Order: sequence, then C-alpha cells, then structure tokens
Amino acid sequence: MNTNVSFRHMESSPALKDYATGKLERVVGKYVHGKVDADVVMSVEKFWHIANFTLQIKNLTIKGQERSEDMYSSIDLALAKIEKQLRRHKDRLRDHKPTNGEAKTFKMGVVSPLDGAAPEELDEFAEDFEVYAESAEHAVLDESSTATVATLDGGEVKVLRQKEYEAKSLTLQEAVIQLDLLDDREFFVFTNVTSGGINVIYKRRDGKFGLIET
Repeated sequence: MNTNVSFRHMESSPALKDYATGKLERVVGKYVHGKVDADVVMSVEKFWHIANFTLQIKNLTIKGQERSEDMYSSIDLALAKIEKQLRRHKDRLRDHKPTNGEAKTFKMGVVSPLDGAAPEELDEFAEDFEVYAESAEHAVLDESSTATVATLDGGEVKVLRQKEYEAKSLTLQEAVIQLDLLDDREFFVFTNVTSGGINVIYKRRDGKFGLIET
C-alpha cells in the first residue's frame, strides 16, 4: 500500500501517522489484494479534529471522513466507514479488473445567486470536487474564478469554482459500485465505456439508481 499522510492547521505527529497508517493497512488488508493508493489528511478546525481518508483501488475511489474532539477517535470513526464500504463490496473489489478506455472531461462548478454566498464561504462544497481528477490540460483554471450568467427571468447567477475534470471510463456496473462506495455523494459523473458518452448516475429516493445519458 502506498500511503501519503499530511497535516493541516496542526503540527505533524509521528504517533498519529503511525496509528492511522497501521490501522488503515489492517482494515484494507482484510478485503483487498493488490495495489492501493491512499491519502490521509488530518486537520483541526476550531475544536474539531478531522480525519479524511481517500483510497484509490484500481479505478475506484473510496472515501471516509469523520470528526470528533479527539484525532484518534476521528481516525477510528473514519476507518469504520471505510471498512463498512469495503465489506459491502469485498468480492467485487477482489475480482474487479480495471476497464481500459479513454476518459472524457467535463466542467463542474457551484451556482449561486448574486446575493448568495461568496466563494470563500463555500468551503463545504470543496469535497464535491475531490472525487474527480483535474484535467491536466486545464489545470491552470482558477478554482476561485467566477462568471456571471443571465437567467431566463432576467436575473443573474454566479458560477463559482468552475473547473475541468476527468470522468473515468467505466462500465455501468462499475459506476454503480463507485457511487455506492461514496456514501456521502448523491451522483457520480463517468465516461460510459460502451457508448463513449458522458453519463451521470445518481441515487433515487426509492434506493435504486437513476442514469442520465448524453
């Protein structure tokens, strides 16, 4: 396992690093055989201690984040989320062979009325972008850039944090697995390996998945 650990708004702690990486390896080792890339970010915001884990297993992403008043507790809670997801898809993850296909790009941003939140107040939306890799060709786009767009009723809205990302090339089954692994996401954008088009799969209220094809 290749694990990268970073600390934000707090001092680096070898003890926390060893605890997080050791427990992560034990959890992942129960369910996955093969290469796993992991990013672990520990941060402090006010009195919250936040542990954020992102795992890349073949071409699927698994995320788990939790917060508490103690970093060790946050690590345990976040890894409990990770283990729940891995357990649910244990057989599929072990047998899964990555799909080969060309990923397409798409733009994603946050839309706000002109009298709505300013870009600096939109930190809670940042994670919506973390699931997708930035398009290398368009990495120069400014995350905080805004554009004003007129609406049909004569009003105006701001498009915030618009950037270009890569939509992984996946089969529909892989996309279903991916969205199901992302407990805190309602939709996932991917390139359909069969049609070559950008598709969006989303969670329905009845527990099923909906599909938007382009």
